[in-house]
Amino acid sequence: MPFMMSTRALARLDQAALRAAGQRSKEGRPSRSGGAAAPHAVFATAAYARTMLRHVLHLRQWVTVISQADDLHPLIEGAVSPAIRLQIPAGTVSRDFLAAYDSARRLTLSPIAPCPQCGAHVPRVCINNLADYGDWLRGAQDLAESPLYRTSPAHHGDCPLPVSH
Repeated sequence: MPFMMSTRALARLDQAALRAAGQRSKEGRPSRSGGAAAPHAVFATAAYARTMLRHVLHLRQWVTVISQADDLHPLIEGAVSPAIRLQIPAGTVSRDFLAAYDSARRLTLSPIAPCPQCGAHVPRVCINNLADYGDWLRGAQDLAESPLYRTSPAHHGDCPLPVSH
């Protein structure tokens, strides 16, 4: 039976991610994993995207992960399925992610967060494991950029970041 996380449980998830990132840093391993761990898929379903997020963040099966088609983000050249928006609700807050293909046809997970230039909520970086998520939470600069970060139509019209609108 699906279960909505409490705000406290979501905070514990964030703390676990920060600990994983700290441990990786302490061991001298780089933050950027280069996307090698991202699985290839011919056509990702919403169920597959939810499973991938559960695996990456070590979520229990009973934690609710809501998925829906993301019509806002176009297909990457060569991709074969649309982006999927994923949400982990927790009381009045949530964590939002985008599952989308990169140019190598790997399904990537990206936290959706405010653009540092315009403040619009866009997919920011790729995460492949809990430590990547922790590094993103602590503001690490060496994570792989989301394939849709610079081209997201969610950017405000006057944002200098997008390559194209």
